[in-house]
Amino acid sequence: MRPGISVTPSPLARQLAWFIRLRWIAGAMAIAAGATDRLSLHFYPHPLVILLIGGCVLIYNALMQRFLRRAKSGRALLGLAEIQMGLDLICLSIMIGCTGGIRSPILSLFVLHMVFASLLLSPIRAYLSSAAAVMLLLAALWVTKQMPRDLSGALGLCGLTLTLVLTVTLTSRITLDLRRKRRRLMRQNRRIRAMARSLRRHQRAMVRQEKMVAMGQMATGVAHEITNPLASMDSLLQLAQRNPERMNADFVAKLRAQIDRITATIRQMRSLAHPAPDDKQQIALNELVGQAVEMVRMDSRAKRLGIQTELSTDVGLVTVQPQAIVQVIINLLLNAMDAVAEVSEPRLTIRTRRGEDGYRIEVADNGTGIAAHHMNRIFEPFFTTKPVGKGTGLGLSISYNLIRRQGGQIDVESKPGVGTTFTIQLPRAPASRKAALTS
Repeated sequence: MRPGISVTPSPLARQLAWFIRLRWIAGAMAIAAGATDRLSLHFYPHPLVILLIGGCVLIYNALMQRFLRRAKSGRALLGLAEIQMGLDLICLSIMIGCTGGIRSPILSLFVLHMVFASLLLSPIRAYLSSAAAVMLLLAALWVTKQMPRDLSGALGLCGLTLTLVLTVTLTSRITLDLRRKRRRLMRQNRRIRAMARSLRRHQRAMVRQEKMVAMGQMATGVAHEITNPLASMDSLLQLAQRNPERMNADFVAKLRAQIDRITATIRQMRSLAHPAPDDKQQIALNELVGQAVEMVRMDSRAKRLGIQTELSTDVGLVTVQPQAIVQVIINLLLNAMDAVAEVSEPRLTIRTRRGEDGYRIEVADNGTGIAAHHMNRIFEPFFTTKPVGKGTGLGLSISYNLIRRQGGQIDVESKPGVGTTFTIQLPRAPASRKAALTS
């Protein structure tokens, strides 16, 4: 196994480890009981044997613990379980022979071992274990000359045998039901994990789709942003073609400025279309708002109505995925431009301000507003009040989920005929240790 990789133990391995921990206690109790009886109580004729059996239990338990750490396959674990069960039954039979035979106070431990056998082994092997337990008990009684000679003793022995068989039957039935339920639960968990992975893939695809929708809405403005510097460059080159002597450093600087304009536009579009990394970064909130506004200003509608910005100087750093926040702001601004499309004096304002528990971004418009009976549904997937073909109904739902992933929240206030204000609340980035010390 490679270092740094942990392997979850199987249920059988966990059960064996638990029985090994119990066996440490049982071995220690046997040693304590044998030593106490030999020194003071003198209840049993062979306390030294009890003491030795307790020591043997501890010795082979240490070996079993060592083998369990090395066992990797299910076959090896099953073999280890059978060996442990056999050694336990042998030791228990000898202990019962030394502590009163059929009247031994530890005779009921056979029932406990049948429960263990049913948990560890298959039903057939568990029944074989019960038969082996009866045979070992009879052998111990015969060697110690404690075989029952009256009817009550024989009935007691028969009752013990029947109890062991019934214990195996009931425990095996319960164990099989639990194993079936566990397998069914594991299958369901695998299906749930597969569905979660598929859902994450679909969510990422939906986010990318909304980015493409935003880019499509701004396509005309983007073309204009690129066409203008290209036209300027063409004019400069025509001038240079007619008057080559005018080629100087200032002329080249003007060409490079137009190239920089094109490069900046393409970079902005690529940053919007590229999948956002999952890692969060500390970044100034006003900087993110500025990036989003610059992107939206490529839309021809933004040039007509204008976007007012009120960025507070009290707003500092936030820990977010930058592209996620930019995408949400762009979506809100595009929705606001749709809302004010039919307004005679449209106003669209984006502002930042410091709140009690973080920073806020507000996107306000004086558009048509949202009807009261739609307010509870605007963040639902595929819900839209726009005409057919004008919206997917995913923008606000995706924006809601993106903001929640940043640890923030998004709220809306709207009044039909007056306007709408969307408010994004984001937690402040934690102050660095150095900043905290200097402050």
